[in-house]
Amino acid sequence: MKTAPVRNQPLCPLSCSLFCLVFVSLFWTVHLGRAADLTHRWPSCEMSAGSQTISFVHVSDTHANYNPDAEGSSPMARIRGFADQVQKENPYTIFTNAGDDYEKGSLAEELSQGRATRLVTQAMHYDLRTLGNHDFAWGLDELLQFSQDPHGVVLATNTTLMPSEEMNEKQQPGWVDYAELTVGCVKIGFFGLVSQPWMETDEQYSGPYYKEHPELQSDFDFAPLIKEVVARHRQDVDLLVLISHLGIHDDIRLAGEQQGIDIILGGHTHTAMTEPQRVGSTIIIHPGSHAESVARFDLDYDLVTKQIKSSRFILAANREGGMAANMATDEEIRRIISPYWGEIQNNFARITTLQGPQEMAQIAARAAIATLGCDAAFVKPHPNGKEISPGWISWQDILDSFPVERQPAASPGLSSLYLVPITGTDLLHIQEILADFVYEGPKDINPDAIYTIALPKATALRQQHYFDHEIGLEPPSPSRELWETVVVFGHKQNNAHLALNEMSPRQRQHLIAVLDSTYKATNSETLTQ
Repeated sequence: MKTAPVRNQPLCPLSCSLFCLVFVSLFWTVHLGRAADLTHRWPSCEMSAGSQTISFVHVSDTHANYNPDAEGSSPMARIRGFADQVQKENPYTIFTNAGDDYEKGSLAEELSQGRATRLVTQAMHYDLRTLGNHDFAWGLDELLQFSQDPHGVVLATNTTLMPSEEMNEKQQPGWVDYAELTVGCVKIGFFGLVSQPWMETDEQYSGPYYKEHPELQSDFDFAPLIKEVVARHRQDVDLLVLISHLGIHDDIRLAGEQQGIDIILGGHTHTAMTEPQRVGSTIIIHPGSHAESVARFDLDYDLVTKQIKSSRFILAANREGGMAANMATDEEIRRIISPYWGEIQNNFARITTLQGPQEMAQIAARAAIATLGCDAAFVKPHPNGKEISPGWISWQDILDSFPVERQPAASPGLSSLYLVPITGTDLLHIQEILADFVYEGPKDINPDAIYTIALPKATALRQQHYFDHEIGLEPPSPSRELWETVVVFGHKQNNAHLALNEMSPRQRQHLIAVLDSTYKATNSETLTQ
């Protein structure tokens, strides 16, 4: 699939160069061929029909939740099975996805560096999907391969990769700006928008997703983009659909500002709607997140008046036993994750008491000191971290306690640890600032000593922002993802015949010695140096 039109403004302005015009012509030729490849999925138009029912099956923000349930099927295979059932009831069914397929789910993604999630997403055979901010997580090469979907159309109206002669086939984006599909008697136009990227402070910014790849450009001025799509295509289609990864608030705002969009199939904010939101003539649907639910929206389209006559909506819970899986998809997902299944399910350590986010953060801080060679560690309990019951646990359990979110994209996760050498004075200051973090380290701190501490990514890289000054005596050094740190520690504990939450007498003596220490062998002269 060729790249979308080259532009600094949305689409190609009327004043664009001869090269741009030639490139746009090439794009539209390829685009139409891609759309034609999908038309065989739906029956042809019944010329005598006065109306036609179209069903949308929509998901978003599945976040790599494709591991099979205990003695059950993959949640994603059940979603595919739900789409199949709807299609049996109505052959004019369109299967869509609003993005964020990566991160915060299966260990297979971490161990395969994104590949497993890409293959699972492509195995779902969506008709159309757009990109989410988490889909940029593993870098440009993975993003491009993810967008080259042999089974459906990938939409990214506000994202462009500038072409170059050095690009090979794998370096070409598979997404397009716009697609038109004829579903029976109804011609439907589709476009897709992705949200702004996020930085390590967990705030959005308007810059590029990859600073090292300025050739990848995104336009986050959404209103003019929508206005141009409507002006260019509205008159040519019966329905105009936006597959949006902007979130419910932006979807509502933009629907109010711009007429002409019939349906917004949204995502990003993990909103699970029990009823569609209507803004003017626009219907907005959000299906929830983490493969826990799937939305079905049926509309009856009057072929004479060219209007939606009526509609129906359900949000179906995705539970084992309540939703039949597509067995072929389930088998394919199991095949994709099979190289990593040992680490996903095999028990490597045990715990003796219930461990919630606070307790797991305490274990992680101890793990940092035990495995990274630091003197102190600060770990923030994850608000969505998994609560672990007593017994044997797996690597997947640890990842569920410390999910990875790479912000900015293609960088270490937010919970990853960085080592920073600081003075005792600043260690005391950090304890006050990070009072809601779990702390493990010296109890009696020598202000004139130097301590190497482990800090989460944001606090290590944005010291001025968090601590009002640069605390590091040297630049912060990335060490490990937090879940990996705990896994290494868990293996050490198990080899010592200890539970993850236990300490040996020697460990306890060492901890007491550290907590009671009042001096570290570093004098002020060394500090000056």
